[in-house]
Amino acid sequence: MKKLKIVINIAIFVFICFTFTGCTVIALEVYSNVFDRFDNAGSFDAWIVDYPREEVWFYSGKNRLQGFIYGENNSKGLVVVSPGIYSYADEYNRMIISLIESGWRVFSYNMTGVDNSEGYSMRGLSQAVIDLDAALSYIDIESAFNDLPVMLVGFSLGGYAACAVLNYNHRVTAVVSFAGFNSTLDATREQAVAEIGGLYYLLSPQVQMLERQTFGDVAKLTAVDGINKANIPVMIVQCSDDEIISSNTISIYAHRESITNPLFEYVFLDGEDAFGHYFKNYPNNRLYVQVLEFLERSRP
Repeated sequence: MKKLKIVINIAIFVFICFTFTGCTVIALEVYSNVFDRFDNAGSFDAWIVDYPREEVWFYSGKNRLQGFIYGENNSKGLVVVSPGIYSYADEYNRMIISLIESGWRVFSYNMTGVDNSEGYSMRGLSQAVIDLDAALSYIDIESAFNDLPVMLVGFSLGGYAACAVLNYNHRVTAVVSFAGFNSTLDATREQAVAEIGGLYYLLSPQVQMLERQTFGDVAKLTAVDGINKANIPVMIVQCSDDEIISSNTISIYAHRESITNPLFEYVFLDGEDAFGHYFKNYPNNRLYVQVLEFLERSRP
């Protein structure tokens, strides 16, 4: 009986080891596929071809990232555009053009592993915060931006990053977050469950381990904590019919009751005003007027 118990315990241990190893391999494969390099097919450049831009480069860790400055003679302020996943520096052309024509200087960039920026992959969701932190560190030391208030406008993953980066100390004056989520772990869970169902819960320990190993404390940052810490004007924009970042679960909007920043406000688009997740395709300028008015009144 004692020998049988030992054999059973060994069998259970071997099964657990094989299961853990197998789940780790699967998690690594998923990470590799989801966050593989994303290279520009050039389809968006034509939208803003008439707007001259200066190409700049800055480092995020060991990788050199490509950035662009639009409206170099504009002096109202500098707006840093934080892109979403699978997006390029110039993809949010309608917003960029609205900002340029309203007198703002614009700084956009390609994240790690995107287009001409270096990196063998996009690494993971938390990399967006690291890259935005690097962009703001570059802006902090560039004399050309010394006299300009710095605003952030982010979309989806970039909307999360624009708020989460407020956990650091940069001279950011205001933030607009379009369809941002509150935490990378929540976003990963919801998207994975939608794709693979309950299998995610078998993989979740490995996914969280990969996040911690890859990003350390950055993986713990939340948008709400950043908004509360910064105590600057923050506007979030959320659609009720967003099927990517749910307004009821993982969005910053869903966590609005936890926000203590008195300068926080939101725009919730419902009914016929709602248009899903992709703000870059928004067909009406009314929302952009609201955003521009918010940035204008947030200037110091």
